[in-house]
Amino acid sequence: MADISYFDAWQLWLQGRPTIGYDLLGIPMLWWGRTGKILSFVAGTVVVIDLIGVEKLSRYGERLVRFMTARVTVRPFVVGLVSGMIAAAFVIVVTGPMGNDSLLRSWIVLAIGSATGGLTAVIGYALQHPRFASAARWASLGLFLIGFHFDLLAS
Repeated sequence: MADISYFDAWQLWLQGRPTIGYDLLGIPMLWWGRTGKILSFVAGTVVVIDLIGVEKLSRYGERLVRFMTARVTVRPFVVGLVSGMIAAAFVIVVTGPMGNDSLLRSWIVLAIGSATGGLTAVIGYALQHPRFASAARWASLGLFLIGFHFDLLAS
């Protein structure tokens, strides 16, 4: 597959020619489109915040922080280890078809594996913040725009 630049991809799309069959930054356009669909879906999950309610999420955040900061010092390590293994397995399954030498796969495994330990407590603190719902809505708008963009570019 030919590697094209970002601007070349848009030029192909604007000319009505398919971008599938090309690589952008070494990653097939098919995967850029699929990533865009996933980001759009994740952005849509902000509806869960509205359905559950900010108050209930705040209470859940308090319980999560209490759980993670309990006097037992092994708990955060175990939670981080288990969530890291789940994240790594998920990344390997999802990116397996891209090939073992995929740069994206390496970066995703590195990022998720290194972030999962502390992320659980951060989520608990974030859920307690009074402006969490508003920030989540803005973040979901950004994810939706990025996701839609790549989905459109790969179409």
